[in-house]
Amino acid sequence: MKVATHLRTTGCTCLLIAMTACGGDGSTPTVGPDELEPLIPVDSVAIVPPQQFFGSLSHFKQILALALDEDGSVLYGDSSRFSWSSSAPDVVSVDQEGGITSVGWGTATVTATDDGGATGTTAVTVRDAIRVDWSLVLPGGIDAGNVMGSDGTIYAGTNDWNTDSSTWYAISPGGDILWSLPLPYYIEGYPAIGSDGALYLASWFHDEGGRLIAVDPDGSVRWVLEDLERIRASPAIGPDGTIYVPGHRYLYAIDPMGEVQWAHEQDDNVFLFSSPAVASDGTIYVGGDDRSLYAINPDGTLRWTFGAGDRIRSSPSIGPDGTIYFGSHDGRLYAVHPDGTERWSVEMHCGLPWGCLRADGIPSIGPDGTIYMMVDGVYAVDPDGSVLWHFPANQSSAAPILGADGTVYVASIYPLVDGDGDGRIFALDPEGRLMWEHRTEGSAGGSPLIGLDGTIFAAASGGLVAIVEHESANGGFEGAPWPQVRRDRANSGRAGG
Repeated sequence: MKVATHLRTTGCTCLLIAMTACGGDGSTPTVGPDELEPLIPVDSVAIVPPQQFFGSLSHFKQILALALDEDGSVLYGDSSRFSWSSSAPDVVSVDQEGGITSVGWGTATVTATDDGGATGTTAVTVRDAIRVDWSLVLPGGIDAGNVMGSDGTIYAGTNDWNTDSSTWYAISPGGDILWSLPLPYYIEGYPAIGSDGALYLASWFHDEGGRLIAVDPDGSVRWVLEDLERIRASPAIGPDGTIYVPGHRYLYAIDPMGEVQWAHEQDDNVFLFSSPAVASDGTIYVGGDDRSLYAINPDGTLRWTFGAGDRIRSSPSIGPDGTIYFGSHDGRLYAVHPDGTERWSVEMHCGLPWGCLRADGIPSIGPDGTIYMMVDGVYAVDPDGSVLWHFPANQSSAAPILGADGTVYVASIYPLVDGDGDGRIFALDPEGRLMWEHRTEGSAGGSPLIGLDGTIFAAASGGLVAIVEHESANGGFEGAPWPQVRRDRANSGRAGG
């Protein structure tokens, strides 16, 4: 399908790719059906995506129909301009805006018909794939990452912008709040858990600098290390328990007692959003806003730097052979050898009229070496650097989480054409095919967790939701060299265990 569209509007001419914005402020304009006049007759209709899967009942999805000319170019993409019908209304109902709702088990064909008689269809399957085991609403919603302890306890945080504070919760696998801890610090990154169960939280607040906070498993504060540079990324933990955390000019190495062992210094604002990753030999890798990937020795000395095409806010992930994978604002995924030489790089999505999307996502690495990364959806890239498939979803800097059976779990706004502000938790098979999705009320984001029994936990609907798959072989998460945002349930950011 060609991506160019030609619309006649009263205010502006837009170039659309499924759905985009027209206007300098980045917002999507409201264009009524009577304001659109196709330049040439509609030859066919395409529905995006061509297949839909629901894993439970009473879920709604807005889908998009595209009117195409005989060359496959898009004339318009306003779903309200079509007539809609369902072959099985007792399975899937459809409104005249192209919104579908799962109402019964089975399959249905949803058809969009243009005024001239051209039609397009999408196959909809509703299967009893999942159930929501429980959901928990937390004040303010989870926006400070989450992590899972070795006993399955989930630790999640909420931030309050009005008071620049946060509250941290310990939540049982059954959804009970075990304790809560208010902290006078704003926390943005993912926490990490040490071998003794200590929870490490990194904070920042404007000109007041950064802090590293250690919290015991019972919810009491063990220590607070102050007077650090502002920290907006996540800590990593080395094999000896050393905590590595970046703060603007410095990469800090801090021992489990809260003492700074060394601080590797670069120019101001180099170490911003990229979180460090620790290789099996102790080398620390972290991206910089100066377009460099840094390799730092365990004693704090610089080993080498690698230059990318733009700033690096993606956090690196490490493959089983030591290859370092990370994204860049130039829209590319990079693979770098442990000696600092480039193995390959690949464009993730640069076919857009406004240029490349920033590749800020964190790569996950599957059991067979396939790399999965979020940009404008989920990309699967083989270890040689070839894009295997792409599944469209909202841009995200989070990472997919991989089950041992190769299932890819994502929390995001999906698909891009929804525009309803609600999120989706969805599962893809290793070939990129949608297995199920669950619509959330409100946003969904961050990286999901896989519990000890295979339950999927995700930040959504102002809190946490637990989803149980009726049939799953995700293996309770284990099996891949870097299967989630910070490699393991403890978010250690460390290769090789």
